[in-house]
Amino acid sequence: MVLLVFATDAQNPQKTPAAGQTKEGRTIFEGTCAGCHGLDGRGGERGPDISSRQQVVQLSDEKILDILRRGIPAAGMPPFASLGAAKLNAVLAYLRLLEGKGASVVLPGDPQRGKAVFSGKARCSACHMVSGVGGFLGRDLTLYGANLSPKEIHNNIVNPPEGIGQGNKTAVVTMRDSQKLSGIIRNEDNFSLQLQSFDGSFHLLNKSDVNKLEFLPDPIMPKDYGTTLSSSEIDDLVSYLVTTATASQSGTKRNPDDETE
Repeated sequence: MVLLVFATDAQNPQKTPAAGQTKEGRTIFEGTCAGCHGLDGRGGERGPDISSRQQVVQLSDEKILDILRRGIPAAGMPPFASLGAAKLNAVLAYLRLLEGKGASVVLPGDPQRGKAVFSGKARCSACHMVSGVGGFLGRDLTLYGANLSPKEIHNNIVNPPEGIGQGNKTAVVTMRDSQKLSGIIRNEDNFSLQLQSFDGSFHLLNKSDVNKLEFLPDPIMPKDYGTTLSSSEIDDLVSYLVTTATASQSGTKRNPDDETE
């Protein structure tokens, strides 16, 4: 087991907030913010995700406090300067808790072994990039472990979300001249579609030139990691993703096996 203490932003050092402060922040958040942003901060009908959206997570404390004080009138967010500095700081502390910052997490495995699994047996790096290294077909996973618990990451590996949709299926496009192209659909509108082939090339196709578009049934993201990887290998992979995200957020280039035991 590895005990990982999430580091704060390198340009935004702060002490772990006291329990009383986060409790007050939660009360204010649930009464004032949750109506738009949801109780978990992941968005609602009237407000965006502010607990896992990277554009928000990466903001400094000073910037978030400024937004809380001034609001964003153009987006329909009112100012909350009337709450006063102490309460705004409490809201900030609770928001950081929702984001996963300032909390201690027990990692289930070994991050260095997880790095080897990521690049080797699991072949994650064939599609996914971490810290600028890896494939381009899947999402960049550098910060993937920043706002999910190890349990959530483990579940997403073993049981990939069904909502991934066509972005996780190989598209086969047959043109009217009988040419065939395969890859991933990146964009589509009423008149055209953009396909990225597995060699990285992009193809902008007019739909009038397309004879047939079909998707292969098997997902690109494997659904059998629960059987092809051992429990300990999945734990190591989870630990690697969490450790990498933490190091990236803190602005360091820390080796995954340099964490405190």
